[in-house]
Amino acid sequence: MRGKELLTPVQREELLHIFVEIENELALHYTFSIEDLEIINQHRRDHNRLEFAVQLCILRYPGCTVTNMPAIPERLLKFVTKQIGVDHTFYEVYSKQELTRREHLEEIRKEYGYLYVLII
Repeated sequence: MRGKELLTPVQREELLHIFVEIENELALHYTFSIEDLEIINQHRRDHNRLEFAVQLCILRYPGCTVTNMPAIPERLLKFVTKQIGVDHTFYEVYSKQELTRREHLEEIRKEYGYLYVLII
């Protein structure tokens, strides 16, 4: 028997919505620190750096995993890739690799001290 859903589909979409319409929102939530960039750049391949960076962004705001996101807005991808020097189209390669996603999530959890990750 399946448990009762806590959120309606509309509530879930509102909770997970990424505001990319306003440049200040992108800068506020998704600008990397020097330390972030050092950690991101430890990954050798472009698509791994991009996926790690996007996963970090989504964990910080709105506070869930990429698996829970219906889609990552292209404007967010471009904002992230501009900071790390990677082509935003590499994200499609990563989005199909569940194992890599989980490995990056675990690495972020350890590097940044997250105790658990909310899965909605």
